[in-house]
Amino acid sequence: MEDKKKTVIANDPKKVFGRSPDQHILNVVKESCQEAFNLPSFDTTLQTIKSHFFDRNYDAVFQNPGHLPVYSARYAPSRALCYYHLFLEHPVLMKTLEGPSTILCIGSGAGSELVGISAAMVHANPVLKVKKVKKSADKEQSTKGAAKTEVHAEAGAEQMSKDTSVIKGNDTNGAVEDTTLGMEKLAVTSSEPTQDPSTDAPAPAAAVTKTKPKKSKVNKHQVTIVMQDYVDWSPILGPMESVIRSRMVLGPERLQCETEIGNVLDLSEGLLERVAKADLITFMFVLNELFQDKKRTMLLVAKIVAAMPSGAHMLVADSAGSFSNLKVGDRTYMVYMLLDHLKSLEIVYQDDATWYRCPPSLTYPLKLENMRHFVRIYRKL
Repeated sequence: MEDKKKTVIANDPKKVFGRSPDQHILNVVKESCQEAFNLPSFDTTLQTIKSHFFDRNYDAVFQNPGHLPVYSARYAPSRALCYYHLFLEHPVLMKTLEGPSTILCIGSGAGSELVGISAAMVHANPVLKVKKVKKSADKEQSTKGAAKTEVHAEAGAEQMSKDTSVIKGNDTNGAVEDTTLGMEKLAVTSSEPTQDPSTDAPAPAAAVTKTKPKKSKVNKHQVTIVMQDYVDWSPILGPMESVIRSRMVLGPERLQCETEIGNVLDLSEGLLERVAKADLITFMFVLNELFQDKKRTMLLVAKIVAAMPSGAHMLVADSAGSFSNLKVGDRTYMVYMLLDHLKSLEIVYQDDATWYRCPPSLTYPLKLENMRHFVRIYRKL
């Protein structure tokens, strides 16, 4: 008698994460970044990074390859936890993780999005239970049996309930409408050829580079995460992906990882092609950095929104403090105010200031930071 089993895609969150999903996520980051922790210069490099951040000198942080592993070890864990819970809280985001779907993550080289989204996928992952098929040559009535497959989809998270007002006061309304008029104009004309506005901006860090792994034959529930950044994070993302696949039991039939390297402000054709195929686009703690170049970033936002397919979503999260302030003329606004006034985007969820607080029971080699941030989920009309 011969017994055969079909491949089983099985992700039970309790079996994958154990008692604490949050601690499991931190363990994944720690294992991925172990080489960075072993560096004798780790503490000195971290202080240098913090100094550059204080001066908002982002190029000095990210264009030094020696900074990247230390940056990821320091900033990836708290953000990965925050993104994990952010996805669990919003059914519209969890729906994307059921697949098939493509998620384009802008400025995601450090791996926070990869870890956080992958962890959330464990909850959305369809679990296939396949019964054994027994063949017996002794029985005349025995034929080739087909495995009976039961598909169980993990339930999403709680329904969204917040509907916070963003802009208050007549004085602010008029001013914001004036400042966003230019963005609407750009969105309308985004299909026309546009002269490169970057003559007074720094040159791109690298030409666009893409990596595309082979597609799995099983793609009904596959999620492709595209990690876009303007420097090469592959020495960090490669080990991180390997640990995720092992510790979170996510094979290629569920998770595909791709990277694209290039200055997002250059608005390459490859980037806009990615946008046109994406079901979800994320700007996680990167938009305020981009707005250091206001002119090019406003054009970037307009072009991306214009290229998004109808029904696609955009997720934006960033600091709820002064780092997200944008000065336009004599007035100062939060960056989300400009996005909120784009007519082609519908606000699905908004929160101007919320906290992610790390549970005190968690352990990690470095102090974990609580995060006060704003959240926006938009849908392209």
